[in-house]
Amino acid sequence: MDRVTMLEAILFVADAPIDYRDLERMLGVRREEVSALVAELAGRLVARASPLEILDAGESVFMVLKEEFSDLVYPLLRPEISRAVLRTLSVIAYRQPILQSELVEIRGSGAYAHVDELIRRSLVARQREGRSYVLQTTPEFSRYFKTADLTGVQERLDTS
Repeated sequence: MDRVTMLEAILFVADAPIDYRDLERMLGVRREEVSALVAELAGRLVARASPLEILDAGESVFMVLKEEFSDLVYPLLRPEISRAVLRTLSVIAYRQPILQSELVEIRGSGAYAHVDELIRRSLVARQREGRSYVLQTTPEFSRYFKTADLTGVQERLDTS
């Protein structure tokens, strides 16, 4: 396999700059070869008018989208979900349908804000039941996390 193509694959999936030492190890090359591979990849991207470009800091390298494409793709970007909100979401997904009052007992009062964020992101649905709400994941949850629909998982587990 072409090492420049391997470098491109590594940088494409990386969410942070990759240290030259790590690239040496991953690609099985010496330091000076990493510099040459980075330069060749940068040239290939320019030659094919790619929307991607290489940022080489000399000690690390990163592949980014060129600035002129940012407005085009911005609507597709998913903002990160904090670890606390993800933990709340995992409780909802595992125990659904779950009463919001039960969720707050498990996760604390911060769960109210977490639920509001999850509803804004369309990952959780809330329906009034008595003095509380019933929470469960939505089809958007399944699409976002690329999972099978988890609605009623706990119910199915309980009847097994």
